[in-house]
Amino acid sequence: MIRALLAAAAVLVALPGAGAALHLGLLALASLAYREPRPAGPVPRARFLVLVPAHNEEPVIGATLAAIGRELRPGDRVTVVADCCTDATAAVARAHGADVLERGAGLRPGRAAARQDGIAAALARADWDALLMIDADSIVEPGFLDACERMLAAPGAPLALQARSEAELAGGLVAQAGLAAFALQGLTIPRGRDVLRLSVRLRGTGMVLRREVVERFRFRAPASEDLWYSLDLCLAGILPRHVESARLRSHSVRSWGAASTQRQRYEAGRMSAAREFLPRLLHRPTPAALEAAAFLATPPFAVAAGSLAAGLALALAAGAAAAAAALAALLALLALTLVVGLVQARAGLRTWLALAAAPWYVLWKVGVQLRAIASVRRGQANYAPTARR
Repeated sequence: MIRALLAAAAVLVALPGAGAALHLGLLALASLAYREPRPAGPVPRARFLVLVPAHNEEPVIGATLAAIGRELRPGDRVTVVADCCTDATAAVARAHGADVLERGAGLRPGRAAARQDGIAAALARADWDALLMIDADSIVEPGFLDACERMLAAPGAPLALQARSEAELAGGLVAQAGLAAFALQGLTIPRGRDVLRLSVRLRGTGMVLRREVVERFRFRAPASEDLWYSLDLCLAGILPRHVESARLRSHSVRSWGAASTQRQRYEAGRMSAAREFLPRLLHRPTPAALEAAAFLATPPFAVAAGSLAAGLALALAAGAAAAAAALAALLALLALTLVVGLVQARAGLRTWLALAAAPWYVLWKVGVQLRAIASVRRGQANYAPTARR
């Protein structure tokens, strides 16, 4: 009787992780076939308006704007939305030649509101064709705008793009964990979705939106507003594409406390999105909608690994050899997904060595997940921005 209960518990505990392993494994396999499409003929000129939302980003925004400035062509412009800043963010932006929109106290707080105010100001102008959003801590690499312009002219004329997004190369276990996470979320999974003609998730930084999309949709979520925006596009049949040759790297947090705040905001946004979008996605049974539903219904990678490991331990305790073998295979599939991501990202030795801390990272991520669940249940509307110092 006890063994039967343990076996049943093993299946229940491992079920979320099994769903995630199958989902991520499929995308990782598909990513191996990714090839960036090229336009068949001459590339029409696209004028970019680069929008940079910024809240107290004085330590990092100068480097971001300098990198963008090196990529600007005639007709491209940069606007910084200084969102309720109490530092010199606006002054640094002006010194780099950017237009600055300052949001003062009393306005609705949050990244979505800042983005939307920037868009409202942009739509009052007629001198741009596509909007490029860059976070204030992201450094674009050479050729970024030219790569986006080529992709907008690729077969099918996509209306939305997402650049290859990675973490900066930095030392420390927190930074190495960020590199591994970005390898999956910013490279392998987008490649897989693009190959399968699914909806590539917009990640906030490095997203490109044609003007007609910007005029039609709004940023409206308290957290993970880029995910909500992606899901709105998916339901409308607009599928963003991945742009491999447009690359950027984003600032890595340097402490577990800052990382916890950042990840809690992401996971709370994902949970809120699941509550908002899952029923509608399931009632629109296109491949892109069903894959988006699978993403929302399954846990993140580290939590999935914890789910499978716990289920495997219970199956072994129950003596359920078949169940244990199946769960071990799924755990191996999840591990292989990460290996594919690290290989595709050409991860360095330190990142590979950091995998030795995987058990600690899984426990930490489970704690983040539980705090995110609690914040969603109590209806938390605002989340603290990532600390830069």
